[in-house]
Amino acid sequence: GSRLQKDIETDPSKQFGHLLGQPKALLPVGGVPLLDHWLRIFRETSAQVGPVIIVTNKLFHRQFVEWAVSRGLGRNAVVNDGTTANENRLGACGDLHLALKERADMIGDRDILVVAGDTLFFQDFSLSFFLSSLPSQHSGVVTYQIGSDAETLKRGLVEVDASGQVIKLLEKPEPTATSSRSACPAFYAYRHNCKALIGQFLEENKDAPLEMKDAPGQLLAWLLQRVPVQAIPVSGRFDIGNLSQYRDTLSFYAQTLDSELKPHHGAGVVVGRACARAALAGNPSDGFGGKTVSLLVTNYAATVFVPHPEYDKDHEFTSMGELLLTTELNGYYGGLRLLRAAAKRFASLCEKALVPLTANFTMSYETTIPRMVGLSGSSAIITAALRALLKFYSTLEEGGPIGLLTRLGISEAQMPQIILDVEEKELGISAGLQDRVIQWYGGLVAMDFAPATPRESAYTRLPVELLPPLYLAYNTRLLGDSGKVHSPVRARFAAGDPEVVQGMATLAALANLAVTALHAGDYGALCDAMDENFNLRRRIYFDKVVGARNLEMISLARTHGLAAKFTGSGGACICLKRPTTESPGTFPLKADEEAGLRAAFAVLGFTFVRITPDSTGAEGGEAALVLPEARELRGAVLQID
Repeated sequence: GSRLQKDIETDPSKQFGHLLGQPKALLPVGGVPLLDHWLRIFRETSAQVGPVIIVTNKLFHRQFVEWAVSRGLGRNAVVNDGTTANENRLGACGDLHLALKERADMIGDRDILVVAGDTLFFQDFSLSFFLSSLPSQHSGVVTYQIGSDAETLKRGLVEVDASGQVIKLLEKPEPTATSSRSACPAFYAYRHNCKALIGQFLEENKDAPLEMKDAPGQLLAWLLQRVPVQAIPVSGRFDIGNLSQYRDTLSFYAQTLDSELKPHHGAGVVVGRACARAALAGNPSDGFGGKTVSLLVTNYAATVFVPHPEYDKDHEFTSMGELLLTTELNGYYGGLRLLRAAAKRFASLCEKALVPLTANFTMSYETTIPRMVGLSGSSAIITAALRALLKFYSTLEEGGPIGLLTRLGISEAQMPQIILDVEEKELGISAGLQDRVIQWYGGLVAMDFAPATPRESAYTRLPVELLPPLYLAYNTRLLGDSGKVHSPVRARFAAGDPEVVQGMATLAALANLAVTALHAGDYGALCDAMDENFNLRRRIYFDKVVGARNLEMISLARTHGLAAKFTGSGGACICLKRPTTESPGTFPLKADEEAGLRAAFAVLGFTFVRITPDSTGAEGGEAALVLPEARELRGAVLQID
């Protein structure tokens, strides 16, 4: 039996004993069978999706037939593979091929969508968006970011190129084997020309161990050599592999949906997004009346939507091991305190402006921003929360979120201070304005924090096209919080320590030099400004505060010909290939160069990736959530249990 069934058998509470013998795809989630959630998604998508076909074994055949008939799909929607035990199973790929043969008349020349029977995505998933995002003739997969190196040993990870096309799949790799943390669940859109290739794959591997034919990722890896496959990111998934995961999924849906898969009465779903940020020059002078240049990093983002089952678990764990892992990854507080503080500040602003708040909502978050490495994960959650609340309580008739801001008497330039107030005044977190500015404005922004500079003219958007190819490295081991790092220097600055006061002024001047270098395309000068930024920071803060791991990371980057400086308070650095006499310009690293650097950083416990900057330059990357008009796509759905 499955791990879940064994967990149910040994569960001392006996709460789920009635589910013994129930296939995972028919387990109740939110009061209805799991498959009902997928059926709703298929029927609500703007593309033409269907027919739906379920492949199952002989043991569960009757249960799936009863479900299919009761949902109007008919008996022919279920294919019985005739197997009765793990030892004689066909495997997922074998079941897929069987369905293609047994229901060839129903499928015809359609493209096919393959979904595992124990998977659900977070509720911001849009099948219409996924299908419409696939380039013509490309097959497709979804990816989500995993939160720890330990997870790489449990997942299939994909590497993608700059266009989002999958170039490699690694099945449960060692953390040092790849810098990718993009997991690829069993959800695949295959163009109709892949159907013959599936048979070819099985024929070529007919004598291979069953595991080769049971893992759909093996088929995907084989297909990558023959057809183009596009990766479309999603915020996350539920994987009902064991009882703990099933409990988490039940908790999530119990708080958000009723038995008709509608939001509970009085509850709405709010969605906002904010990305990670990287300071290009000038930091940390932003907290001391200086200047910075910062960009939004869309590789990682925080999304606020409905209650989150992983980052904010109730105080209940299945084992000490789960408690240890969850606390190491997510800290002691999670992110709910950030949401609560953001909601309180928003409510206070509305109350002061006499703006009524009559509707109720549920709200929580999902984040792929690495924790505690100076990429501004906390402020991203707060920014996304405020953006979501503005969307939720605004109306098109009154001008949408911008109209609501006007009613509140808040300008765009004032919003970063509102976000900072949530952290400083509500939660007592020491921070500066820089992160909140770039996460609200998006794109690439030069900032002047001098007290005499009016806020309305302090932030200047720069063309993102000025940026050269940039790279991000970050420590995969946990670090301390930035408030503790800043505290000693803040006290010295307040006391008028000339080294700190002059140092912050010099850092601000480096921001000016960076802007000039960007406009001139002088990337050598930009590299010099970045390196001097870190060198000066090191002199002000001293090596003990900067930390041995951070020094190792910067040294490694410079050894490989990269200018490097902290993105924020430490734990991550932004890198730029330094021009040479032989190569006076700065260009993206060649594929073999980038692979070599990834490996060099990974060996020492660092991740190295190319930065994807926010090209929208508006709303902190929020524009990335706007769904394009979905185009018509036909597709058969093969639900494999």
